Amino acid sequence: MRDVGCGAWPAHIRRWFDSWPASFASRDAAVQFFGGGAIGMGWADGLEERGGQWWPRFDQDVMVQSVADAARHSFAHEWERVTCPTLLMLAQSSFISPARVDELMRRRVPTMSVSVRETRHDLHLEQPDIVYRLVSHFLAGLSA
Repeated sequence: MRDVGCGAWPAHIRRWFDSWPASFASRDAAVQFFGGGAIGMGWADGLEERGGQWWPRFDQDVMVQSVADAARHSFAHEWERVTCPTLLMLAQSSFISPARVDELMRRRVPTMSVSVRETRHDLHLEQPDIVYRLVSHFLAGLSA
């Protein structure tokens, strides 16, 4: 996904869903459609087989509406009320702007943030080993 402003998320995601075939002939076809590799497999895992075709397990309209709802709400109050140690893992190229990250960090000073180079929105699919190491290191530091 390319960088998209918060207000543009719903339309961007709607266009992306509209680019999908109504169903996929096979799981492998879906993996390839979604770009192959770990990202393709991760998105294909969100499909289910019905009648010999592969379909989304979620309602696309509900997903777009959820994103639209989230885009309208800042969640700043909720973020400020988090009291536990927090690790903010960021993909280098995602839809969260550097200004937004700076704002999040200012609102909760004890937050640790890490940006993972050469990753996009699906950081957890692209670099699961790095995500595991970051979380493990963060948690180990809490128990020390």
